[in-house]
Amino acid sequence: MLTKMISSLKYTVFLVCCLGLIIACEKDFDNVGVELLDNQLFKAKDTSFNVISYNKNIERNRVDGVPEYLLGVYNDPNFGLLKASFYAQLSKATLTNFGNDVSIDAVILNIPYYATLQEDNEDGTPNFKLDSIIGDQSVTFNVSIHELTTYLNLFDPADPSKRKQYFSDETYNKGALLYSDMIKPNKNDTVLYVERRFIDDDRNTIDDIDTIAVETKAPSLKFSLDTTFFRNKFVNAPAGVFDSNDDFIEYFRGLAIEVDGTDGALMSLPMSEATVSIYYTNTVYVDESTTDLNGDGDMDDLDVPVRTKQVMSFPLTGIKANTYVRDYSTSMVNLADRFANPNTTDGEDRLFIQGAAGSNGVLELFGGIDFDAIRSEGWLINEASLTLYVDPTSNTNVPEKLYLYNEEYNSQIVDVFTGFNGIGGTLVRDAEDDNKPIKYEFSITDYFSKLVNSNSTVTPQKFGLKVYHSPDDPVSALDTIVRNYSWTPKPVVLKGNNRAITDTERLQLKVYYTKRD
Repeated sequence: MLTKMISSLKYTVFLVCCLGLIIACEKDFDNVGVELLDNQLFKAKDTSFNVISYNKNIERNRVDGVPEYLLGVYNDPNFGLLKASFYAQLSKATLTNFGNDVSIDAVILNIPYYATLQEDNEDGTPNFKLDSIIGDQSVTFNVSIHELTTYLNLFDPADPSKRKQYFSDETYNKGALLYSDMIKPNKNDTVLYVERRFIDDDRNTIDDIDTIAVETKAPSLKFSLDTTFFRNKFVNAPAGVFDSNDDFIEYFRGLAIEVDGTDGALMSLPMSEATVSIYYTNTVYVDESTTDLNGDGDMDDLDVPVRTKQVMSFPLTGIKANTYVRDYSTSMVNLADRFANPNTTDGEDRLFIQGAAGSNGVLELFGGIDFDAIRSEGWLINEASLTLYVDPTSNTNVPEKLYLYNEEYNSQIVDVFTGFNGIGGTLVRDAEDDNKPIKYEFSITDYFSKLVNSNSTVTPQKFGLKVYHSPDDPVSALDTIVRNYSWTPKPVVLKGNNRAITDTERLQLKVYYTKRD
């Protein structure tokens, strides 16, 4: 018992001593802090540096192997006209034996929308909101669908060890016209009705109607293609065409879906989920057992011919690519001239940023900074940031994120890897003003710190500003090259540097630092 009491007492004394040391240390730290502040040995300061910013036209982007593709027409008052067409291989269907006495009822190209289910309509039917669409959904534009006669290579013919890359300014050859009509997005296009006319011998009568909808009843684009073409090309195909997928895509090279018009809507679509379905009727020979199939009064006949409804689907899971055609002549701000004659000396009042072979910004941040003077003064950089404000002339349907990178080397900025939240660039909205877009903020603290370091070998570079896409994120510290993918057509107009000096939202480089006074 005595031993336990002594041990307990020792432990108590030890805790008291530790507490006393902590209190003493805190007093010492407090005194040191007061002394520093009183003596004003160090001061926290901030300053702003001018930035030269201007616009750059992007002639083309890589458009293969992306998660979504564009289709449609979009006319923006600032950015002009953009038309996006689509080209794709079909993959071989799982079963490709059409059977006997084939008659095609319909051939449907089905492309699902990105759609979100809302509260049901009053009549109980599902109510969807179409996502990833910009432009005027009430205006029609023309869609024409042809047989694609250009072979889409998986590997580069010039170097078969590499995959072939497809860009948005390429041209493709076309064959037979399979569809042409004016269309517009339709959130209520949820059901396909297929008229079956070939169950009996009279094609002029409708024998049955198939009602086809996906389980979620989500809407999709539905194009009725030329049945005669598919009879000749698919049903009457030469032997061996369906032996393998390679044989098939060499024989039928795909679809060219092209658009035309002066206004309308531009849709981002999950094209890998699209299908071409051939709805047909053939003759199947069946042994009677419980039904009198041929109407002869008995149920014991063998190999009775029965007209049977069938469907064969070919998914668009092969190579896919977009083309983007732009017409800046419809821009109300003379965007073509801004691209042709950027003010690289004084900078510009506005930056026009858009993906899909659109336009980027170029930022020259460090031209007027005396780095030698900063190094001699021993600046400790606490934060270096850029804030780009949305210009009032911009519409509100803007990109949710922009990306900042080294424009001269098309490479990542160090803050992408070292920053706590990366480099930033996510859109800030005003929750109290109808979610109005306000600004994009970027942190380049570590990059600027390296520039002012006395042992720095880093050379200041121009920065590029673009619409963010998921491939922009590096997968490792060795992944430094920014990829040339861009499929987001949403545009934004930003305030540049060359604005009135009283405009507190004009583009500047803001630096917070600490230095010995």
